[in-house]
Amino acid sequence: MKLYSIRNIKIWYKILIIFQFMMIPAIMIFVVLLVITHKMQDLHGGILLKNLTSITAAYNVENSLLNLKELKANYMLDGEKKWLKEFDHKVEQFNFWYNEAFQVANTEEERDLLSVMSLEFSRYMKAQEDIIYLADSGRKDQAIRLLLTKSMKHYNAIYVGCEQLISNNRNVITESEGKLRRYINNSKYLAYIIIVCFIILGVLLVIIITKSIVDPIKEIELASNNLMPVNTNKVEMESLRERFQMMIDTLTANQNKLIVSERRAAVGEIAAGISHELNNPIGIICGFAEFLLQKKTLTDSDMEYVEDIHGEALRCKKLLGELLDFARTPAPCYIRNNLKNVIQETVKLLKNQDKYKDVQFKVRYPSEEVEIEIDAVQIKQVLLNIMLNSCESMEYKGTLHIVLAYSPFSAEVKISDDGPGIKEDARSKIFTPFYTTKVKGVGLGLAVSRDIIEKHNGTITTGGEPGQGAEFVINIPRKRNEK
Repeated sequence: MKLYSIRNIKIWYKILIIFQFMMIPAIMIFVVLLVITHKMQDLHGGILLKNLTSITAAYNVENSLLNLKELKANYMLDGEKKWLKEFDHKVEQFNFWYNEAFQVANTEEERDLLSVMSLEFSRYMKAQEDIIYLADSGRKDQAIRLLLTKSMKHYNAIYVGCEQLISNNRNVITESEGKLRRYINNSKYLAYIIIVCFIILGVLLVIIITKSIVDPIKEIELASNNLMPVNTNKVEMESLRERFQMMIDTLTANQNKLIVSERRAAVGEIAAGISHELNNPIGIICGFAEFLLQKKTLTDSDMEYVEDIHGEALRCKKLLGELLDFARTPAPCYIRNNLKNVIQETVKLLKNQDKYKDVQFKVRYPSEEVEIEIDAVQIKQVLLNIMLNSCESMEYKGTLHIVLAYSPFSAEVKISDDGPGIKEDARSKIFTPFYTTKVKGVGLGLAVSRDIIEKHNGTITTGGEPGQGAEFVINIPRKRNEK
């Protein structure tokens, strides 16, 4: 199976394939061992049954022979006929067990050995008849001599035959047990070989399937890293999840930016048309109002009316200017600047105005001097918008805190005031164009500020608690390609 075809299989099916493949050797080993065990039991059981039966018969033949040994000697000692009857009975037992042993003999060698034993027993019985005849004739000395020589010779030959028969069957059983052990060992080796082979195949399969899972993840990670480099030591799946989350956040942010851009473009078109249509009439109104203000023939009440007309005309002109600024914010002109100097210049603009004499500006800078690539004019506009809003919210009385700090990757400006703060329901809308809480506000200052900061690849957020002052945090990357 080629790797590209494996990659098209779902991960769940890949895991299932590995599981099934690893189950195959377990099933095979179980079946093989079951068959081998069953076969060994049958083989060993058959051998034991045959040879134990033969050994039992041989033992009985031997015991019957041992029972014959002393009977004739007892007869010669006391001459009682009961010993002869007992002897005949034991002979019948011997013949019975001999026939039994011959029937259960497993090999021709055993049958030949039993035939020799039968011949020796016949000679033994002939010797016994001679011994009885000599004993009954009063020649006990000859009978005893015959008992100890010829009869004992045949007796020992039969006894040796019984021992040989028993020994042969024991050897067969021992050999069978040896074969069984070898068979079991071979079975274990076969099981080990199967296990090793399937482990090797399983490892190869796991490597192939793992590669088919990991490679696409690495390709996605590499592709995403080309678009959005991320330094992370996390595992692949966690890193990929983090990258996907960053992509989703980026897409969401870009979508919001697109919406704002489309809205700004629409406002720009409207503002351009309005400006074209209203700038000249408003300019004429301002001109006539200024002309009238210079005349000394107007009454005081008429002068107030003209001043109101002039003021409202100037406000309309300012509104048109803000609309155009929002719609046509130029691209930043990046120059290396010290953000500390930009803050100092902005604060100086406000301090020099009598309107802000009751506002205390508390500024804290870091000891290091750092220059970053920014558009100083646009950043100053952002700082000025926020500071003006803060001073207005404090009614131009209170303390304005400005803190500049640097991290390895960014510069942070935190501006906080002693005003009433930002309401919770206003936080999500405060940067929306035309949203304002002021009576005469337009709602474009913070929208323009956010647009400038985002063009610097930075962020601007709000903080503080309602009733305890507002806080704005501006974060700008120290390098233009960082975010």
